[in-house]
Amino acid sequence: MPVPALWGFEGLPARLPTLEIWREYADIVTGAQIPECGRFIPEERPEVLLEHLGDFLS
Repeated sequence: MPVPALWGFEGLPARLPTLEIWREYADIVTGAQIPECGRFIPEERPEVLLEHLGDFLS
């Protein structure tokens, strides 16, 4: 099952191996750290979120 993992540049996930953690639960994990963003990606960087979701869904 493909899973997109996105997290902000600030906060706990930025200091963890986020992709590796998610790969323990799913076989196909892609993602990225979102620069200039905290915990609320849709509110803080909606344009970047849409880019990543568009890439994932295409």
